[in-house]
Amino acid sequence: MLRTIEYLIPAALDAIDTILVVKYPNGIPSGYQSAVSGFGTSLRQMGLLPTLAVYTDKDSSAEIKRDLLLKALVAIVIHPDSRFDEESKGKLQDRKGNIKIDYLLRIVLRKGFPDDKLNEHLMQAALVFKLAIRTYKLVKK
Repeated sequence: MLRTIEYLIPAALDAIDTILVVKYPNGIPSGYQSAVSGFGTSLRQMGLLPTLAVYTDKDSSAEIKRDLLLKALVAIVIHPDSRFDEESKGKLQDRKGNIKIDYLLRIVLRKGFPDDKLNEHLMQAALVFKLAIRTYKLVKK
């Protein structure tokens, strides 16, 4: 499987740079490394919708901001290098190209949205994120 997703590593590096490094210039909390593992496990065990419900919660008392992790994963999915279809990429962004995390559940619930494909691409994004984040300075909080 690794050979099928290696093309996404630059997308993961871009997402980490633009979303997490900007937020944490002195080092990314190490909790993101374990949270992305939990994300993949949650997708497999609970499914797409319950996982999105958990990770879009901005008021969580978790060590990390799960919505930022989800935003980074969606950024990987909609990256130009991604093989997620262009029409669906457009549905995950507003007209300015910003990711619609706040409305992600509603978008996925729309009739005709390829949620099974999004599930697959989010799993791939989680894997490349997990590989890419190891190249950054991680700090324990």
